[in-house]
Amino acid sequence: MTEEDLEDILEIEISSNPHPWTEKNFLDCIQRDYYCLIQEFNQKISGFAIQSTSLEEAHLLNIGIKEKFRRKGLGVDILNQVIIFSESISCRRVFLEVRVSNTKAISLYEKEGFQKVDIRKNYYRLGDGREDALIMTKKLKKDWKDFIYRRLV
Repeated sequence: MTEEDLEDILEIEISSNPHPWTEKNFLDCIQRDYYCLIQEFNQKISGFAIQSTSLEEAHLLNIGIKEKFRRKGLGVDILNQVIIFSESISCRRVFLEVRVSNTKAISLYEKEGFQKVDIRKNYYRLGDGREDALIMTKKLKKDWKDFIYRRLV
């Protein structure tokens, strides 16, 4: 992801979230060298993901798919790219927050091995109040040798 991609990314973000990130939020992530990934379909931006990482864990901060590309497997694809990247840098887990009302996203995360672990009360801002977030986590392989071995076999 680069600054040139932000117009398309903001379009996805605004159509996906009741309280979308601003351009500054995205710029901050790019400038701080977060893992900022775009996805393309037929040479057009179809989705994005942003993740921060520490020595042992990755935090999926934001993910979105352009509305016309949803329900075509692209969400699974970009989520798996994030997971593979996290494993490749030896993270032990990936975690995320998701609105408790976002049942489609929760279902996707569960299918990809994420487990519900907690609730963050009043985490998400909405136009007329706040909504709880479900915290989900996926444990990853602990050793980079396991990661490489699984890719070779």
